[in-house]
Amino acid sequence: MFLTAPLIALTALVSSLAVAAPASTFAKCKNPATIVPNGNFETGALAPWQLLTVIPPLDDYTAQYLQLGVDKPGYKSGYKFSVNDTLASSYVEVDIGQNVTLCQGQKYKLGAEFYMTDAHDGPQTYVELWVDETRVAVSKASDAKGPPVVWTPLKGTFTASAKSQQVRVRFVATDYLGVQWGVDNVVVKPA
Repeated sequence: MFLTAPLIALTALVSSLAVAAPASTFAKCKNPATIVPNGNFETGALAPWQLLTVIPPLDDYTAQYLQLGVDKPGYKSGYKFSVNDTLASSYVEVDIGQNVTLCQGQKYKLGAEFYMTDAHDGPQTYVELWVDETRVAVSKASDAKGPPVVWTPLKGTFTASAKSQQVRVRFVATDYLGVQWGVDNVVVKPA
C-alpha cells in the first residue's frame, strides 16, 4: 500500500512528459520569403551565385569562343545567365551555384526555365539541377535543331538534408560545337 501512491505519481509524471514533448525542429523552422536570392538574375549580376566549374578552363584562349555571364533578355524578364560556346572543344561544362537556407527534413520543389540551342547533329547537350551532390532534374538532350530559343521548364523535388545546402545549375555538352544555353527563374519552394 505504501508503494502504490508513489508508483501512481511516477506513472502520471511519465505520461505528462510524453504528452508535453517539445515540438520537432521541422515545425519551428520557417523558410525565408525568397529561398534562392537573385534566382531570376534581375540584379544584372551573378552574385550571390558563384561560378563553380568551367571546363575547359576559362583563359585567354577559351575566352575567345566561350562566353558566359548575366545578360539580356531573360525569360519574361530583363536578365538571364547564359553560356555561349561558339567554337568549343569536344567537352564543355559550366556549373553555377549558391548556398540557400532550408528547413532540414522538409520536402522542396526546385525549378528553373532554361533553353539550349546547337548547330550539331547529335543530342549531346543537356542542363541539370542539383542540390549538393544530388541531381534533382535533368533536361532531355538537345534536339540539335538550333535556334530559335525555346524556354522550357525544368523541375524536380528533394528533401533538405541540412539547414544550408548548395543549389546548382549545370550545363554540359559532349563532343559538341556551337552550343548556347540560358537559365532564369531558379526557385526553391516547399513542396
